[in-house]
Amino acid sequence: MKEKMSLFSVLWALVFAICFTVSVYYLSKYSISVPISLLIISVNVLLFGTYTVKFIQSIKLLDEVQIRIQLEAVSIAFALSLLLVMVLGLVGLVENLGLDNFSYLYVFPLFFLFYLIGLFISKRKYR
Repeated sequence: MKEKMSLFSVLWALVFAICFTVSVYYLSKYSISVPISLLIISVNVLLFGTYTVKFIQSIKLLDEVQIRIQLEAVSIAFALSLLLVMVLGLVGLVENLGLDNFSYLYVFPLFFLFYLIGLFISKRKYR
């Protein structure tokens, strides 16, 4: 059952990732009306919320060591995310760097990368 729930969580993550990538492409390349744009954003919010719920449900089925690994991975990812936001905020205060047109949308995938880094570090610790 644990493998099935974990696979189900990964499936939702893939559905969200594909939909998010397609949505970003269409919203940035094409002129779409406001109601359709809001619908696309709402679908992404719904998919991400579903993924989050499924991920939390899959963590509830793990044993204590696996839960500890997940918690440590999220803690590392959170700290790295705060560091990134702090650096981007400070860099945004500097006027001559030319980052006026930088979209923070491209920072979003880094949060998942930070989680994977935290998971790698945490799993090595509990081998």
